[in-house]
Amino acid sequence: MMCDLREATEPRGLLMNHQSSVTVTGMLAARAQERPDATAIELVGVGGLSYAAWNQRARAVGHGLISRGVQPGDRVVVRASSDWIAFAIGYVGVQAAGAIAVPVLASSSDEHIARVCAEAGAVGVIGDVPVGGCPGWSETIHQIEAHQPTGPTGVEVTGAHDAEILFTSGTTGRPKGVVSTHDNLTYAIRQRGEDVSVAEAPVRTVLHALPPATNAGQSLMVQTLSPMPHTMIVLEKFDADGFLGIAQKARPDDVVLVPAFALALLRVKARFDLSGVRQVRTTSASISAATLARLAELFPDASVVNMYTSTESWPARLRMRFDPARPFSLGRAGGGSEVRIVDELGEPVPSGVSGSVQLRVDGVRPRRYWNDTDASASVFRSDLWVSTGDVGRLDDEGYFYLEDRSADTVNVGGRNVSTLAAEGVLEEHPDVEEAAAFGLPHPTLGQYLVATVIGSDDLDSDQIRSFAAARLGEAEAPKRVVRVERFPRNALGKVVKRELIETVSVLLAQDSGHGELATDTERAVAAVWGRVLDAAPATIGPDAEWLSLGGSSLEAAEVALLVGDELGRDVPERVLHTNPTLRAYAAAVDAAPLANEGRLRPISRVSRGVAG
Repeated sequence: MMCDLREATEPRGLLMNHQSSVTVTGMLAARAQERPDATAIELVGVGGLSYAAWNQRARAVGHGLISRGVQPGDRVVVRASSDWIAFAIGYVGVQAAGAIAVPVLASSSDEHIARVCAEAGAVGVIGDVPVGGCPGWSETIHQIEAHQPTGPTGVEVTGAHDAEILFTSGTTGRPKGVVSTHDNLTYAIRQRGEDVSVAEAPVRTVLHALPPATNAGQSLMVQTLSPMPHTMIVLEKFDADGFLGIAQKARPDDVVLVPAFALALLRVKARFDLSGVRQVRTTSASISAATLARLAELFPDASVVNMYTSTESWPARLRMRFDPARPFSLGRAGGGSEVRIVDELGEPVPSGVSGSVQLRVDGVRPRRYWNDTDASASVFRSDLWVSTGDVGRLDDEGYFYLEDRSADTVNVGGRNVSTLAAEGVLEEHPDVEEAAAFGLPHPTLGQYLVATVIGSDDLDSDQIRSFAAARLGEAEAPKRVVRVERFPRNALGKVVKRELIETVSVLLAQDSGHGELATDTERAVAAVWGRVLDAAPATIGPDAEWLSLGGSSLEAAEVALLVGDELGRDVPERVLHTNPTLRAYAAAVDAAPLANEGRLRPISRVSRGVAG
């Protein structure tokens, strides 16, 4: 289905330029004419793709698709493997036929690819392996382009036509298809390419290992079509030592990283000469200020730039060169992009007030969701503002601060607690390499904050938790820190929190009743906890955690009274919050002074009705 934009719904200031210079296919043809033998994409260890070859082979694919009955507006799935060259040819080849490319990672399950085929209504699949459940044909690039002409396909493609449907990562829910027109995809590079003298401009090389079929990867590929000469150097698979070795040898101008890759580079022990890198760009997910500072040390001659955007809001984005004076800011609006913070009614809020984040670029055709009018209306506003699904604030000078994703914010007893703040503080600890925080259910508070960390073998979870509490305060700090070996991730290295929550929930449930109580104090505390929480003491082990058992401040006050009366120790209520596991709390009881005489008796409580 072609893009249907009526004149009455055109964004204000939109330049209705339907010349080929605003389309992906037209920009590739222009680059092939200007610099035919220049390398557009260099696949490390495999070879390069020149602009002339890219243009000719994409056109051959377009002819091959037309011969197979593909019509303008049809959707064709392009299975994206680590072979960026084959993907780039297939992607533009689909558009040369006037069709809409639907990139999907080849590493995805057949079930996922089949669902994408069904939701997009795809007529066929370009890929090396047939996919069960996908209707239509399934053929390789070489089969489609074989014996086809390499001239223009004769299909008219304009900036208003749909070019791509990119399904979101789905880290917090069901993936949605985000539709982009040609002029939306090319907007950013057209802005940067104005007034460029191609003959005089040096080639800018960009090194990355991001996969295709992602918003970050797609934008880097399209960047090679800019009037400003670019070469994309890409690794088939990310390897930290290999990546730094290529950066030393190739001396790229730019290095682009997602947070997971950045953290991996910082773990490398070997030394590399990275003086040739001029800029390090981080994208795709939030990254802590501590990690940015360490990247600046790893790349001493480069500026470190963090970018904020979303698949839905692109090409609107914010960029910020890492500034130790504002380590947590993601920058101010500029380059045509705007940002604002709104309340639940969609009205802008004053500086310093948290709210929902919206981005906008005036004069560019917005994206939309595929076949989902209701979801599109809730995210893509008629005035071009796009909701990112994040929570943030602006300071008095217009600097933006990301506080959390709306889906990740943890509501603890009616108070919104940021997972990003907890993760950022935890990653400042020298024993922590990476952190991921999330909420777990609580019968009284609604949720409580838990953090998982990857770090050194001798990492002390209780000490790490205390470290975070000292910086964030008890109200904002995680109540439990759990060390794990790895995080479940998607193709861009983003942590898939729903899978992590399932794993940690099982782990905490096992910890609650696991292990032998070693001292009389531990056994006495287990009995007190069991009585207060209406839980069987036999189910409370040394690693049992107060909040995960259902405890809250009210019950903590009663525990403090009972410990004073029955164990004769003066242990303030706050000690239970700072020593949340049974073993840690029992040790604190042993170290506490003797209780004073005449303390109040514990209040009587109504039983929760839990069998003990």
